[in-house]
Amino acid sequence: MRQLLLLVLFVAFGTVPLFAEQGFKHEKKIAALVAPYLTHNKVNAISVGVISNGVVWKKHYGVLGEKGTPAPNDKTIYEIGSISKVFTSLLLADAVVSGQIKLDDPISVVMKELSATNPQLTNITFAQLSHHVSGLPVMPTNFNPADSTNPFAGYNRQMLTDYMLAAKPVRKPGEGYEYSNLGVGLLGDLLSRQAGMSYEALLKQKLTGPLKMSDTTITLSSEQVKRFAPPHNAVLLPEKSWDFDSLAGCGAIRSNLDDMLLFAKASLDPPIGQIGKTIELAWKQHKPPAKANLAMGLGWMIAGDRSTRWHNGQTGGYHCMILVNRPLKSATVLLCNTAVMDIDALAQQIFQTIVGMKVKPRTFEKEFKVDPMIAKRLEGKYQLAPGVLITVQVKEGRMMAQLTGQQFLALIPKSQTEWKYQAVDATLKFELPKTGQSPKVTLHQAGRVMPSPRLAK
Repeated sequence: MRQLLLLVLFVAFGTVPLFAEQGFKHEKKIAALVAPYLTHNKVNAISVGVISNGVVWKKHYGVLGEKGTPAPNDKTIYEIGSISKVFTSLLLADAVVSGQIKLDDPISVVMKELSATNPQLTNITFAQLSHHVSGLPVMPTNFNPADSTNPFAGYNRQMLTDYMLAAKPVRKPGEGYEYSNLGVGLLGDLLSRQAGMSYEALLKQKLTGPLKMSDTTITLSSEQVKRFAPPHNAVLLPEKSWDFDSLAGCGAIRSNLDDMLLFAKASLDPPIGQIGKTIELAWKQHKPPAKANLAMGLGWMIAGDRSTRWHNGQTGGYHCMILVNRPLKSATVLLCNTAVMDIDALAQQIFQTIVGMKVKPRTFEKEFKVDPMIAKRLEGKYQLAPGVLITVQVKEGRMMAQLTGQQFLALIPKSQTEWKYQAVDATLKFELPKTGQSPKVTLHQAGRVMPSPRLAK
């Protein structure tokens, strides 16, 4: 099953005229787009940056925590989650431009032990890892986090290697698409092995150093910790920041608005030299669209207009998005310290606004009220699949659900027994007898109906 957290939006923009205004004149429009997210308590704080025809504009909304806490600023640091995958694929592009590896090289040129131990995975290529067509699943089967609020911590290189030496592909490499944290995390680790340094050191040497992105990193200094936005889940409750080990390449990077705008600017107009060639190679379309799956560069998703490159990212307490379009000379960066996928729709609306499209602020429906005693009867652990549980809890008066290996996500009641995920297009429908706990919940997602019986205590 595709994990709930990792669903990505299909972005498709129509053909629009070039934005020809001199200067930036959309501040009020963007403020109106942001306002519903603040007034309906969907987010704590949002940092927005745009580039349009060379004009750079930045604005920050909300406060970083409870009332009385400060607002974010240009230097506030956020976890950017899966946007890290773009940087990992840029590291792949750099290795290709440097002549160290080729895109269609098998990963066994670095993980040599695969050839003798697990030849089924030997022919997976570096490009296939970047494009999510390696045949590897979303997560490795030996991924069993001790702390569900910080799930990637402790999954080390030895565990990753052990998995790869024993794993069987879900499908033949190169056939079929499955968004994979494992695949891109593995890519980052392989590039780190090949370079003989940590992923973080490689990131600094090849990308963030040349682009002067001094606050784009993984390990924060004591000074940077003071500027690190506190994380919150989808119902604005405090969460933990995430730590990564061997799978750092899929989501470990932290950054701020100033740095991400430097990256957006370099993506719009690559500098001369090695870093420019790297950016160009990653920008190029390498995978065509197939059925409902988007075309891709290296790391970049390519929208339906065939011009806009984008990626989003979410960890336990953050959600971010970047969109870049060269023909329109425009880019949008949105950083948020609330883990809610609704932010993607806002980032798209802001991008559409700066390129001249007319959009309306979003409206949010009023929630159905559920008796707290009924909600308590729905709490429990439900078996979705072997080794995969749906854990349902009431936290601070809000219903939350957690899939094994992921953070808790907020649920919105449609009735006493039907609850929709706030962040993704999925619904939980509970059976509710006259008395006692619910014996079963059914997950409805992407046309699939997945009954999950309650586990006995």
